[in-house]
Amino acid sequence: MDRLFKRARQLATPMLAWLRAWPWFVASIVLGFWIEENFPFSHWPMYSNFSRHSGYVYVINAAGEPIAAATLFETAPRLRRQFERERRKELNRVKAGEAMKTPAEVERDAATHLLKRLAQRVSPDERKSANDLSLVSARLRMEDNRKITVTERTVATIGFEGIPYTPPSGGELLKETR
Repeated sequence: MDRLFKRARQLATPMLAWLRAWPWFVASIVLGFWIEENFPFSHWPMYSNFSRHSGYVYVINAAGEPIAAATLFETAPRLRRQFERERRKELNRVKAGEAMKTPAEVERDAATHLLKRLAQRVSPDERKSANDLSLVSARLRMEDNRKITVTERTVATIGFEGIPYTPPSGGELLKETR
């Protein structure tokens, strides 16, 4: 009988420890709601609801084949951020009155600036097979029936004429151009 009680105590000890921690667990959830930190019941978009539109950009060669961002020493998110940064610069130039441009022309000029910078990183061997570079902008939109439509368009195309090959240094691989 003594052995039975000993075994029961061994089994009950972890359960009792959890029961002792239970009020702290409940209190932490209540405190989290009180200070409006409601993870895992979050209202943040990355956890709960998504934007009805989004987009991405990628680079293709003359044959229409995508070029991996890594071969350009970039990542896909950085390509998009750099394109948006160039687009904002062009919009600021238009707002400053430097030139009158349509939104498509603003995007084309921004994409051309980005592509020229990326073209410098394409090695001479890769240039022979690529012939030219194009930036494709893809827009995703969620309709009311929750169907997602993707619209892609080529924003700009450049050739390699007059663009020197500049291999990136080690530090350039890690930092983002501002």
